[in-house]
Amino acid sequence: MLLRAAVAEDEPKTRAKIAACVRRFGQEQRLETQVSEFSDGLALTENYKPVYDVLFLDIEMPRLDGMEAARRIREHDEQVTIIFITNMAQYAIRGYEVGALDFLLKPVTYSALEMRLSKAAKTLRSRQERSLVLHLPSGLRRIDLRELRYVELVGHDLVYHLGEERFTLRGSMREAEEQLRGQPFFKCNSCYLVNLDQVKAVREGVALVGSDTLQISRARKKAFLEALAGHLAER
Repeated sequence: MLLRAAVAEDEPKTRAKIAACVRRFGQEQRLETQVSEFSDGLALTENYKPVYDVLFLDIEMPRLDGMEAARRIREHDEQVTIIFITNMAQYAIRGYEVGALDFLLKPVTYSALEMRLSKAAKTLRSRQERSLVLHLPSGLRRIDLRELRYVELVGHDLVYHLGEERFTLRGSMREAEEQLRGQPFFKCNSCYLVNLDQVKAVREGVALVGSDTLQISRARKKAFLEALAGHLAER
């Protein structure tokens, strides 16, 4: 499992200590870690992309404090785990307004950070099992697999259909199948990789997925229906 963390803290020593503690946690838990460091909330939010798993935000920072940074981040990223850093415990209570997991009191100790990260890691494992990061031309985007209805191959592009949203990137159906291996997705023909949880009905050679009707090829009809029946039986 990969743990991506960001630390926004204006005190260089505290920032470096937290980053080092995250790396130590990764080593002890045998997790690959990537840690990014920012000098304040503005530096973090200016070009924010929803690619992080955990954010450590100092509540009191110049230019943009941690609380306002969290509010801005929540507009683009509802899933990231937020842990506040503060000198005053009463400030951290406001963190629950932006869905913070917890807070750390300064001076930060490894034991306190380890406790919070262990809790975050449990959430992360569950989240990574049901999410996918797409490498779009505009940047990285994390999507919830439960909302992904199907993947469509159009020429040399893959189109990911999530309700009203669609994301397009270069790729092959084989790459999409590899990305979604172990998830309840199955091809109904060479152009559609369908989320079996999203299939509402099958009739007259088509699968009703959300509001779309997808053609089921003759060659794949038996295998698709067997996969769907087996999946429904397991739920």
